[in-house]
Amino acid sequence: MLYDAIIVGGALSGSRTGELLARKGKNVLLIEEHSNIGIPCKCTGLVSWRTPEMVDLPKELIVNKLDKGKFYSPDGTSFELKSKKTAYVLDRTGLDRFLFNEAVKSGVDTITERFESFKRNNDHLEVKTNKEIYQTKVLIGADGANSLVAQNAGLEMPKDIFVGLQTTASGNFEQFAELWFGKNTAPNFFAWVVPENEELARIGIATPTSPKPYYERFLETRLQHNGLKPDVAGIIRSGIMKDTVADNVLLVGDAACQVKPFSGGGITYGLVAAQVCADAVGQAFEENRFDYQFFKRNYDLEWKKILVPGIKKGMMMRKMLYLFPDPQINLMFKMVKLFGRKALNSLDFDLLSG
Repeated sequence: MLYDAIIVGGALSGSRTGELLARKGKNVLLIEEHSNIGIPCKCTGLVSWRTPEMVDLPKELIVNKLDKGKFYSPDGTSFELKSKKTAYVLDRTGLDRFLFNEAVKSGVDTITERFESFKRNNDHLEVKTNKEIYQTKVLIGADGANSLVAQNAGLEMPKDIFVGLQTTASGNFEQFAELWFGKNTAPNFFAWVVPENEELARIGIATPTSPKPYYERFLETRLQHNGLKPDVAGIIRSGIMKDTVADNVLLVGDAACQVKPFSGGGITYGLVAAQVCADAVGQAFEENRFDYQFFKRNYDLEWKKILVPGIKKGMMMRKMLYLFPDPQINLMFKMVKLFGRKALNSLDFDLLSG
């Protein structure tokens, strides 16, 4: 059987792309190696107001609503900011399962197998898993920050990598997101506390080096104990890929580095790119064009037109903040606390969230 599209990866971007393509009448196969969708979880699940506008989310997926953030410098100086728009804390595993089920309802075929490789056969691709070989006109890699599809297609990925660890902990938590900065806290990134309610919060860090000692130290600092094992772990790959397409191949989501450099979040960007990807593939069938030039023009350049300005802004902010030595960060926080809070109260959680 020749599929119109095979998607590797059944998390957010892959499922959403599959659903949109199926709604366009395309014959889609979704390959996901994990039988338990959404596990392992690799994301905090804090999203801006934009996400519920893009996807009609069931109310039960919204765990909490936040409109304030508290920022901590290395020496403990802090200030609080209020966002003009609400951020949402989502059931992240539930979100993946919801989108996967929506794809199935739309007519997407699914299999629990592991993608291994692909090769070209005249005008289509042969996709090999650990169990079978499938035929497709288009292959979409939604298989995360270490995308095998990207590697097989010869698409070079940025080498700027962070590793995150997170746990859900009990305690007494005020209703705002906390961000903690400093070389001894989380070098070149930050630690976070995102409350689900007043008694539970998602607490984690990300670093470019081994995060475990920083994770344990932050739990000791914030909760006065460090015995909690992480229940979320993930890789964040940041940067702008030269190409996210090849002949008959497209990348979407984390596989395409459609990630916010400042926060590492990819939910909003992944949903935006899924729509652009589905539109490009739909147009490819209308014009019978599946070559690199077509997908470069209609997908790669299109999603970059929408998302790259925000990515560049996030990269600049990250360099400004993360590359400063701690004494300068402390001074910046003191200046903001004294003079700059009013200017920053237009904070949009979209920069800090997924």
